Formats: sequence, C-alpha cells, structure tokens
Amino acid sequence: MQKKYIRSLDDIGRIVLPKQIRNELHLGEKQMFEVYSDGERIILEKYDNLEPCIVTGESTKSNHTFAFGHGTVTLSPSGLKQLLEELSNYKYGED
Repeated sequence: MQKKYIRSLDDIGRIVLPKQIRNELHLGEKQMFEVYSDGERIILEKYDNLEPCIVTGESTKSNHTFAFGHGTVTLSPSGLKQLLEELSNYKYGED
C-alpha cells in the first residue's frame, strides 16, 4: 500500500513535497515538473529535459539525473555501466 501524505497550498499556490518522496524519486533542488489535470486529479510528473549524459553525451529519455549536494549528474544507462566498470577497475587496480 502506498504511503499517503496530506499537504496544503500556501497563499500563492505552492505545495511542499514530502522529503521521503523527494528522496525516493531522487528529486533535486532544481527538478522540473509537468503539471496537468485530467478533470478529476492534478498530475505531477518529473519533466524529462533530456540532459546529456556526462560520460557518453547521449540525450535520451532513459537518462537519469542524480542529485549530489548542490549539483546534479546525468547518466545514460550505457554511461552508468561504463562509469561503474571504470570505478570497479580503479578499485581493484586494473587498467
């Protein structure tokens, strides 16, 4: 069962997303969202701005942006795989 949170709008229409949800979805400070309605519900989705991967340069919907401190790092699936392989090689002293 999904955990539900109750939040109110402030006087200019803002709502605060619970920290648990921000952490679970890796939402950074500058995360963009699409907001729309289906007539019954307000729908809030992470906006895919197709940031390029820092390793491969690919700009695809499968890229993921990770928040670290005050910045972000965007990686494609293949860029993440390459990075993990390089880190593993570095950790174990392989070239």
